[in-house]
Amino acid sequence: MSRKIAQFLMLAALVAVTSVAMADPPARVGRVTVTEGRVTMLVNGEEEAGNLMNWPVTSENHLTTASGARAEFRVGSAAIRLDGDSDLEVQELDDERLVLRLNYGTAAVRLRDPAMLNEFEFLTPQARVTLAEPGSFRVDAERAPDTTVINVFAGNARVEGAGTMLTARTGKRVEVRGDDIFTALARRDDFHNWVAGRDRRDEGMVASRYVPADMTGYEDLDNYGNWIEDREYGTVWFPRAVSAGWAPYRDGRWVWISPWGWTWVDNSPWGYAPFHYGRWVVVGGRWCWTPGRVVGRSVWSPALVGWVGGNNWSVSFGSGRSGPAVGWYPLSPRDRYVPAYRMSSDFERRLVWNHRTNERWHERYQDRDHDGRRDGVTALPSDQWGRGRHIPVNNGARVPPQDVRNVPLMTAPPVLSSSLQRQTQAQPPRQDWQHTREDRFNRDRDERFNRDRGQDRHAERERGPDLRVPDRQDQQRQPVLQTQPQPQQPQQPRQNWTRTDNDERDGWRNRIMRTQQQQQQQQQQQQQPQLQAAPPQAQPQPQPQRMEQPRHEPRFGGGEREERGRRDAPQVQMAPARPAQMSPPPQPAAPQPAAPQPQPQPQMQPQQSQPQQQHQQQQRREARERREERMENGENRR
Repeated sequence: MSRKIAQFLMLAALVAVTSVAMADPPARVGRVTVTEGRVTMLVNGEEEAGNLMNWPVTSENHLTTASGARAEFRVGSAAIRLDGDSDLEVQELDDERLVLRLNYGTAAVRLRDPAMLNEFEFLTPQARVTLAEPGSFRVDAERAPDTTVINVFAGNARVEGAGTMLTARTGKRVEVRGDDIFTALARRDDFHNWVAGRDRRDEGMVASRYVPADMTGYEDLDNYGNWIEDREYGTVWFPRAVSAGWAPYRDGRWVWISPWGWTWVDNSPWGYAPFHYGRWVVVGGRWCWTPGRVVGRSVWSPALVGWVGGNNWSVSFGSGRSGPAVGWYPLSPRDRYVPAYRMSSDFERRLVWNHRTNERWHERYQDRDHDGRRDGVTALPSDQWGRGRHIPVNNGARVPPQDVRNVPLMTAPPVLSSSLQRQTQAQPPRQDWQHTREDRFNRDRDERFNRDRGQDRHAERERGPDLRVPDRQDQQRQPVLQTQPQPQQPQQPRQNWTRTDNDERDGWRNRIMRTQQQQQQQQQQQQQPQLQAAPPQAQPQPQPQRMEQPRHEPRFGGGEREERGRRDAPQVQMAPARPAQMSPPPQPAAPQPAAPQPQPQPQMQPQQSQPQQQHQQQQRREARERREERMENGENRR
């Protein structure tokens, strides 16, 4: 029994190792289509800059735009655009998932293919966005601290954030700020206009009739070439403006990208789909691209070429130089693509080119050479393949047809040098380059929030009151300005960083209020000697109420009667209290019979000062009411 268990475990381990060894590379890869300004890309832990057009986009890539720059990359029919000062991470991009994360900045997304809805996911530090139907939306992350704003321009988007989930329909705006979530109307700006212009280019494309929607890079074929019908290959496409003697894979560069190895990056603005899908043929003396018939999802390839040469093949280059060379040629429909990376047999079958018409094509080419193979070979010296991960091919050698008759074929492209290959395979741990990304994210965080953007910043301040969050904060801030009990309270720092009030107006208003409070306190201090001359039992009642009287209760409206009632109440209590001092029954007056001198003053002074005191109080009330009316009229005029 133990032997059977051991055999079973060994078989399971063998199957597991085989499945890992035969893990298929991603069949779906994106493409950088537009770069304006400084745009950088993190690939295999290294930062790439410069000309990134037609650069493949895959998992764990980062696109970063500097201030004022813009970028666009596509995955099939999906378009993702970045505004300036943004950082986007491609967390997953393969056959089953497309997960993007906007660390900060602005991104616009448009999905056309319904098949991608269940595969797509967009993340920010505060929210998660998915689409219920094809549509377009825009996301702003960390433009304000701890805030994500989603504007939906087409379709319905599901937004998860702040512990809740809601559906935003066309024309709606969702703002996730901390633990709060708000909705409003969508807004448009200059970046939205740029995105809309890019979307209009995709309307009415002829190429969409001949290629599947999941094939990346077909959107530029109509602008740079024409489609024609050929009786042997069906519908083919040819570029309009190419130089004499041009051949595919002759103007661009080879770049080593894991896990595929040497990957072709073409310099032409249309040079993506024709170099990673389909085959090239010669029709009427010119090169044409035939996409073939796609069965299932399109499978991306790093370069559909065959390799020739080696140490036993010498080629003459410019300046009389000759030596061993490595060459390549575009595969024809009859050529079998032999990849240099590991894959399963099922994945390899998906790479086979399928003819669109019938079997007549196979009979006509039984005894013929590969189309264009003798005219499409490009070669470089063998020693250039070990110098780095970038090999430019701007002036590659064009091998004459007579020199290609006996060229030895190569089963695989040249291998990257062992030292560079170890550096590529030994990528830094994820937390290392992620830490670098976080440093880059935090390096200018305060600067992004406080940067003076001129008209853009002024426009943001003008639009502020439309948001629900500023409205709520304004409502909280108004009572603070109206009911502050102490002069020093207006000097406290403002809590709302998006405040749009006029600070000079607030300062003037606070100075007026402090002046009025000081005048009221001085008037009360002038009356204190007369009140203190009264017996002790009368002092605690009027003084605390008078010190609490100069409040702003009348500014709330309707509190004037209550204030007058509280002022009059102490006078009613004080009037009987003073004559009662001459009679012995009140207990508080018993301890002071030995002081005969202070007694005549309270007996005579209340009779003389009580009408005068009432007259002064009436004048103060009328003066206070006039000041309050002037202040209210002044605020209404403003």
